[in-house]
Amino acid sequence: MESLLNQTSSRRAWRHAWLLGLAGVASCGSDAIPFVAGPLPGPELATPYKGCTIVSVSPAEALPEIGGEGRRALMRHEADCLPDFGHPAAWHQPYRIAFEQEFTESRQFPGGTNTWVGGETRFKDDSTEPRRQVSAATEGMGKNCAVLLEKLQAEASPCITSIDPDTGRRFKAALDDFRGKLNFQINTNGETHLAAIRMGRDQFCLEHWRMVQHQLDGRFAGCVVK
Repeated sequence: MESLLNQTSSRRAWRHAWLLGLAGVASCGSDAIPFVAGPLPGPELATPYKGCTIVSVSPAEALPEIGGEGRRALMRHEADCLPDFGHPAAWHQPYRIAFEQEFTESRQFPGGTNTWVGGETRFKDDSTEPRRQVSAATEGMGKNCAVLLEKLQAEASPCITSIDPDTGRRFKAALDDFRGKLNFQINTNGETHLAAIRMGRDQFCLEHWRMVQHQLDGRFAGCVVK
């Protein structure tokens, strides 16, 4: 009789332990296992802007979450940038520009480590900086455009004139007309905004004068500033 009671008690204890184990397994559903929050994005995740080479990266800063969609972070970096103009010439000068990139944390399977996904790389926000005006003919001119205009004036124009005075006069008139159209002011907010404007004006200027020189006769090929 005592042996039978012991067996019954043992079966009850085993069943109780089995039920507790089953309950424990059920409690380990996807809602109960927390996601492993990793560190903020590292510098290796910074994406360079087109035509730019990253030279330094600042530590990422946490941003407030939006609607429970996971962690967000902002990372800034500085880069040396050239106008988007094909193959740069040896005399082209880069701009040191500040950029920022926002990251969002992508959740993985339960218990896995989340990953950071970077958004578009954009110029650093200078909207809080004091607004000022700069002249398009001086401070607002792209520095590579300024160098190109000097080269066209000092090298290309005399070379073309020596071959054909009439074409030389027209080329010089085109240079004077281009400079004359720079008589206006540009509104800027901070150094990053100004650098972005100057780089954009560089691109327009370089493309314009490449087209003008491309239209010259083959006999002027030795006069072209590349």
